[in-house]
Amino acid sequence: MKYVVNPYLIYELEDENTTIIQTKDNSFATKNEVLVNFLRYMEENKIGNITFNDFMVIFKEENIANESIKFLMDSSIIKEENSTYLSSINDIVIFSNSSKFLELSRDIWKEDHEIRSLDEFKDQNHEDKLIIVCLDPFSLQKLKEIVSFINKDSTNVYKFVFAYNHSLYLSNYYSPRWGNPCPLCFFYSIESQLRGSQSGKNNLNFQVMVDLFYNEKGFFQYDGLLNKSDWLPVINQLHKEKKMSKANYSIIDDVLKIDLNDFSLSYDTCYFWEMCDCYE
Repeated sequence: MKYVVNPYLIYELEDENTTIIQTKDNSFATKNEVLVNFLRYMEENKIGNITFNDFMVIFKEENIANESIKFLMDSSIIKEENSTYLSSINDIVIFSNSSKFLELSRDIWKEDHEIRSLDEFKDQNHEDKLIIVCLDPFSLQKLKEIVSFINKDSTNVYKFVFAYNHSLYLSNYYSPRWGNPCPLCFFYSIESQLRGSQSGKNNLNFQVMVDLFYNEKGFFQYDGLLNKSDWLPVINQLHKEKKMSKANYSIIDDVLKIDLNDFSLSYDTCYFWEMCDCYE
């Protein structure tokens, strides 16, 4: 485990033989010389990150190291590092309900990545993986079920691909521990944009037609009617992102639309949808 060291100030009260430690969120007094020397050492050496192994080197015993970590976290001196870069991007698992996408993925990545049917998704027990979920046919109900499942997972990173509105969409990278916009935020932003694009009473756009299906049937499933070759731009984009530097975390909240008419690419950034449960 890695920890980030928050900024802090050290004040000496010589008459009281006491040291005051102040952070942005907290202040406390201590007479523990080992702790004070440790904090001074980090300050003098400008240490911004520290690991559990570092604590073991300093405090020797595991129970003392754990107690020290707990105290420093409770005192806002350190916090767990939740890096928003794709640290496990080489460990990829792919799930899909599209036979064409699964076939193409196996053709290209069979030796590199685990590729499975979406029916097996809830049986997975992965940790620290990048999990790509491809939905075609797409249904909002299925997306909600999957998001509900992954929101109980704090270790994996997820990216969604789905067919909708005669296009292919690639979501941002999402992890519940990051607190960034979830896949539902992405989908509802697409819905909002499509509804807003209607012109005239008699010119029903794609989303209005979908809404009519929901109102009458209570359910709608969109099948992109895609060929195997239609998925090539998706594979290409995923392959490019896989090769990006881990330090380049600016892509985390990037989203992509691939127009199936001409395969043009439209990039954007995913933002929170204000009605989503993840927006708190």
